[in-house]
Amino acid sequence: MTNYRRRNCGHVLNDTINRWPQDEIGILDGNCSFNVGYLGSVEVSEPTNSKICRESFAKLYQEYKTGISHPNSAILWITGYELRIVEKKSKGLILAHTIENVIFCASAAGNTDQLFYTSRDSSNNRWLCYLIIVTDFSSDRLCRAVGFAFKVCLRRKTVREGSATNTTTSTRSIG
Repeated sequence: MTNYRRRNCGHVLNDTINRWPQDEIGILDGNCSFNVGYLGSVEVSEPTNSKICRESFAKLYQEYKTGISHPNSAILWITGYELRIVEKKSKGLILAHTIENVIFCASAAGNTDQLFYTSRDSSNNRWLCYLIIVTDFSSDRLCRAVGFAFKVCLRRKTVREGSATNTTTSTRSIG
């Protein structure tokens, strides 16, 4: 079961209510996307610790800043169901994670061009932290969009579990 209280985008949600309403509409409609650079992922031992995530990316981010490595030009799609990163030119899928499997998302303090999130790699049972480079806007906007997707997912899960509880209760009362 995912613990939604461990999300780190809450401060962004409270500070920017209705700041980007088109993102919320896009998430609800399933067509919210952002042009980003996908830099890569690293394995982390503590998936909800932003300091550990930033330290893990320090070398990779430094290579990016000095021009040694280049991020994949990509499009990040955000819905209430998943985060999906697609290569911009070929439209090939780079990665996709259901929102329920993403346990941590944060914009990097002091680096407004970084956003990272952590998800469990189900094939190897390890935690991976993914680094996204934001170029056209603030990473806070992206973090807020992911936070809104968490809220949509939680609302849908609550309704689903509530209707399952009501069905179970009504079945028990009948039989």
